[in-house]
Amino acid sequence: MKTLPLARLQARDTHAHAFQALASRTRLEVFFFLVRARREAPAGEIQAELEIPGPTLSHHLDRLRRAGLVQSRKEERFVYYSTRPEMVSELVRLLTACC
Repeated sequence: MKTLPLARLQARDTHAHAFQALASRTRLEVFFFLVRARREAPAGEIQAELEIPGPTLSHHLDRLRRAGLVQSRKEERFVYYSTRPEMVSELVRLLTACC
């Protein structure tokens, strides 16, 4: 794979926000859980699997959502979360282009 010189990389503010969101260990664990799940997961399942208190998980999921890394969908009284594949792909392309 061809790499680009650092000066030619097209990093945008959205990329910076995404990397900032992933700088938290808890958010990184939540993100990895969703990547490995490869499907929508309800907040309760994420909470139980990672043993994170509900309000704390809600805060971290909101931060990941605002950074464009995850999306949410509400169905009745449940909220389902999944990764945004297009944003994950963009970050992977950005990282592999510079290394």
